[in-house]
Amino acid sequence: MIRAVAMLGLTLAVLAVIAASARVIGWILAAVVIAGLLYPTVQSLSARIPRALALFVVVFGTLALTIGIGYAVVDDVVNEMQELQTAVPRAAEKLERSDRFGEAATEIHLARRAKVFVDELPERLRGGDVQDALRSAATRGVAFLATGVMSIFFLMYGERLLRGAIQQLPVRRQADATRIGLSVYQRSWRYVSGSLTMAVAAGFIAYLCAMFLHLPGKAPLALWMVLLDPIPLLGVLLGALPLILLAATTATWQGSVLVAVVLIGWQIFEAVKLQPKVEAHSLHLGPFITIAVAMVGLELYGIGGAIIGLVFAVVLAATLDELVGHGPHSAKASLGSSG
Repeated sequence: MIRAVAMLGLTLAVLAVIAASARVIGWILAAVVIAGLLYPTVQSLSARIPRALALFVVVFGTLALTIGIGYAVVDDVVNEMQELQTAVPRAAEKLERSDRFGEAATEIHLARRAKVFVDELPERLRGGDVQDALRSAATRGVAFLATGVMSIFFLMYGERLLRGAIQQLPVRRQADATRIGLSVYQRSWRYVSGSLTMAVAAGFIAYLCAMFLHLPGKAPLALWMVLLDPIPLLGVLLGALPLILLAATTATWQGSVLVAVVLIGWQIFEAVKLQPKVEAHSLHLGPFITIAVAMVGLELYGIGGAIIGLVFAVVLAATLDELVGHGPHSAKASLGSSG
């Protein structure tokens, strides 16, 4: 009974510490993800130049690239978001008054839903409500600094930390743990990097379509496409709906058809060609898990939370796949190859 009470108290204390440290834990998880994505580049450069120099080049190169993209994109996103919040409800009202789509658009309250969508879009992309954003604004610089420092730390000492953790296991299990851990990392990195590449490509295509048709809110619409693209089968279709709506009301119906054809064509190309290639070298993560994790992460921490949540869902799935014996480096696969 004393042991049970002590374990209950310890569990409650740990949960309280985790709840109070949620922001710091988020920084650590973000640093782990960043370090994991940059580690192969550091290793590749280390074969040609000293490791310290390779680390310097990768870290400050990534920082410069991030600052450049942020400087070029953030201002456009802020300005065009206001334009989008005006154009989308106006376009929905125009559809409700049209002869062809008016009845259907009125039945689903398209204008009201469109206004709610664009009003909540900044909050969805940022994560949390306005009070959370104001509360965290003062510590945002500290967050970036802390995440950057921890990312450098994990790039420098992450391999040593993992090796030390494996050495705490029984000797007979260390070789299997190393082999499985390496396989989990490689498969997760391939899946995440491939998914992010496809998402950026889809966002770029959406931006080009909006620019070609002179649609308002090009940058926010492209960002929304990047966010939804990792969802299998439906991501591009869901991300294309605002574009198609705007094209149908602010441009011409031919423009909306063009946007639909281009983006649906990209969705088919992703599903038939690109996604199978990514999964062949990594793992298959079903649409339900991807949607659930992305929506939870988006609700809690915005785009960053969705990406980090997806990364850890992939790592967990790859780990389980290796442990139950389906992965290429699992214990069963090893026994089969030796037999």
